[in-house]
This record gives sequence, C-alpha cells and structure tokens, in this order.
Amino acid sequence: MKALAEFILRGRVQALLVALVGSFFPLVSSATVALVTLCKGSKEGLLLFLWASLPLVVLQQVGDENMLLTAVSVASLGIMVVAASLHSLYALWQWTLIAIVAVAIICAATFGFLMSADVTELLVVAQQMFESLQAQQADTAIASAITEPLVLGLVAMILALGCVMSLLIARWWQSAVYNPGGFQEEFHGFTISSKVAVILLAIFLIGRLIPEGYQLWADLALLPFLIAGIALFHSTVKLFGLGSQWVAFLYVGLIFMGKPVTLVLVGLGLAESLIDLRSRLDGFKNSKT
Repeated sequence: MKALAEFILRGRVQALLVALVGSFFPLVSSATVALVTLCKGSKEGLLLFLWASLPLVVLQQVGDENMLLTAVSVASLGIMVVAASLHSLYALWQWTLIAIVAVAIICAATFGFLMSADVTELLVVAQQMFESLQAQQADTAIASAITEPLVLGLVAMILALGCVMSLLIARWWQSAVYNPGGFQEEFHGFTISSKVAVILLAIFLIGRLIPEGYQLWADLALLPFLIAGIALFHSTVKLFGLGSQWVAFLYVGLIFMGKPVTLVLVGLGLAESLIDLRSRLDGFKNSKT
C-alpha cells in the first residue's frame, strides 16, 4: 500500500491513472482523491476530482445508466475533497466525520429534489427485484416498505460510509509515506466529546418519532459512534496485547453478523464519550501489572 501511495503522489498523471483504474474497485478512487487533497492541498484534490469525474459523466451520457448512480459516484469523489481539506485544517476526526455525514445528507436531499425521475426509476427496480423473489408475505412487505425517502436515506448512508472509509484509507496511506505508525496512534485515540455525543444521541432518538422512511437519515447520527467504537476496539487490542486475530474477528463479525456487532460498537463508542472508557481500561491494565 505504501508503494501505491508513493505512486499516486508522484504526479498528476499517476494520480489520475489510479483514480480511473480504481473506479473499478471499492473505495480506491475516492481514497486517491482524498490522499492527493491531504498531501498536496485542496486545489490539486479538486483538479483530480474534476478529471476523475469526467469519464463517469461521459459514460452516463452515452449509455443508459441511471443518472442517480452516476451522481452518487461523482458526489463520493467531491465529498473527499471537502472532508480531506477540512481534516488537513483541523485534524479532528470528530468534526470531519460530522461534516461527511452532513454533506452526504445534503447530497441525498439534493438528488431527491433534482433527480426525482431517476429516484423513482431506481425505486421501481428495487421493488420489482423483491417482488420477483419467491412469493412470500415477508417479501411483499419488504417491497411495499421501499419508499423514495428510504432509497435516498440509503444513498446518504452509502455515501457517508464510503467516504469515511476512503478517508481512513487515505490517512493510512499518508502516514505510511510520511509518518509510519502515526495513523495508528491517531486512530486509536479517536473519541467524541461528551457534548457532541449527547447532541448526536438526541438526533437519533428524535428520529425514532419521524416516519419510518426517514428514520435511516437520523440513524446517520450514530456513524461517528461506530467509528469511535472500532477505534476503541483497536486500541484495546493493542493495550492488552491480544493479537491481530481479534481485529480479524471484529471485521468478520461486521460482515457476517452485521447489526448486532454494529450495535455493540456504537455502544462502545457512546460509552467512551460519556464515561471515558479508554482511560478506565488503561487504569485496569496498569492495576494488573
């Protein structure tokens, strides 16, 4: 990965090549834009974003791909310029994550306003996909539950998650080139202040009172807690010398168990914010030595 990062930073042509080829692989293209922005500034990041977005727009115009899908791909690159620039200025993951979530929500709402026909088209395709499954009552219920607000909420969730992961990868690459081991220390120390945690939790709880199709939008308030929980898990593994297999178990659980593991991590992130769980674990470790 260090070799790839060094290749990207070698020049504009190299960065554009990786961004274009990386569009065929998850997160690579957006992480490339973020890396260039982090290391060379927002001007270079914006330039790479424009050149990397051009083929996506051209392909959409000459093909029959849903415009919403193209807009999501372009937006994911644009958000990286904003997020990486913000992180370069303040180096505070808390506000960077909140900014990513806010911009993702704004993008999704804008798509709904400007591309209602494309959203409807995608909605119809999704409903038909579920209706074509084995005719069961559960399947019918799922199909009828898919609404435009839910589709746009999923768009916001995908944008936010993808951009957070891409920025984490970009910071890892940057650290590998300029400050080996620095990203680990930075990520392991990530937490959310108690005041911000209370506000995010209140947004999530208020979201339980709004129509079901919009609840997913409010669920995005938990994303910073999820990342904080993952960071706490990583730091705890290192603190107690548990071995990398525990980290592997974490991500296997996230992939195959999904919601239960996510809820545990969100709970850990919230606990760290409210009761400084990391310091308590550190004290417990020191008391045993």
